[in-house]
Amino acid sequence: MAEEQTGTAEVDETTETEEPDYKALYEAEKAHSRKWEKQAKANKGAATALNEATEAKKSADEKIAELEKRLDAKEKAESRAKTAAKVAQEKGVPAELIVGEDEESMAAWCDKMLAAFKTKPAPRVEKPGSFDKGGKGGDEALRDFAKRLLK
Repeated sequence: MAEEQTGTAEVDETTETEEPDYKALYEAEKAHSRKWEKQAKANKGAATALNEATEAKKSADEKIAELEKRLDAKEKAESRAKTAAKVAQEKGVPAELIVGEDEESMAAWCDKMLAAFKTKPAPRVEKPGSFDKGGKGGDEALRDFAKRLLK
């Protein structure tokens, strides 16, 4: 029986040492949880600030890209206008009618326009401003008749 008592005493001692203090563990985990809550709130603030900075940078980059695109388009239009004016002066075609992106295509278009709308020469007269009075024909009788009518 003595052995039984020592065996039970050992069991009682082990159960007492193995039994954790739940309240202390709860308080420790609660403190640990509060620590992580504070860290999460700090991280959330930093993440929000980072997102705002990223959005500001992104919008600035988008603005820069848009402005560069507009500048390129304007430079291209100005270059095309200068080329069109040069070709218009050389070919004698209004610059507004010229189609094409480079000087060669513009010149080819002008040549086609000039060929298609080439003015036909006017009839030639041997003595401009003078008319045949017809004094040598049989119209003397008509002239006399007209003179008598008009008197």
